[in-house]
Amino acid sequence: MNAIPASFGIYSVGDAARLTNVSPRQIRGWLQGYSQRKGKTQAPPVLRKQHDLRDGELALGFLDLLEVAFLGRIVQAAERRGRTPSWKAIRTAAETARRVLGTDHPFAVRRIHTDGHKIFAEAQRETGDLALYDLVGDNFAIYDILVDGFIATVEYEEDLPRRWVPDPRFKRIIIDPRRAFGRPIESSSGAPVEALFDAWRAEKGNLAKVAAFYETDVSGVEQAVRFFIGADPAQPLAA
Repeated sequence: MNAIPASFGIYSVGDAARLTNVSPRQIRGWLQGYSQRKGKTQAPPVLRKQHDLRDGELALGFLDLLEVAFLGRIVQAAERRGRTPSWKAIRTAAETARRVLGTDHPFAVRRIHTDGHKIFAEAQRETGDLALYDLVGDNFAIYDILVDGFIATVEYEEDLPRRWVPDPRFKRIIIDPRRAFGRPIESSSGAPVEALFDAWRAEKGNLAKVAAFYETDVSGVEQAVRFFIGADPAQPLAA
């Protein structure tokens, strides 16, 4: 698999948590491992990170971000059904996926959506994990719903992810590691969402004025503002 250049798309743990809706603690654990109780060995990481530590801090790449987002959906779906997948089950699934797909970032590539059935089923059989059984049982009905929802948010070029819509409610807001250093942008103008938000606030909520300046439309600016502040699309927008 051709790697996305390491200089593109670098995210702090806080950034990744906001974009994926996965807790910072879980992100660090998946990428760095967990320290267990005194006298026990450290639980190894689930995922293989793209970047070394930067100034002593964990930094995620674009592929890391997508893997966290995908795995987060799997774990959260299981938790909604009253079970939490074990660390062993998650790590077994990741190891199996890397072996089957031949890549360090299997949860980021398109093939996980076709080969994921056998990968998660194999991990479930090996570990006996009931949370995974809930997801891959009944002919993979729940797993397929999860995968279909996720794949709809990612644009691929052959097997590789190129762009991602982190929140399906705001389809104009994308993450492209080759644009704006991987920050969320409004797709029509290419403007970072924080720039559109700052302009909207400076113009006291005048969406049309901001849209004209950035050569986009009111809908694009509104989506950027709502995405930035986490506003419900159904609620009125107040500056």
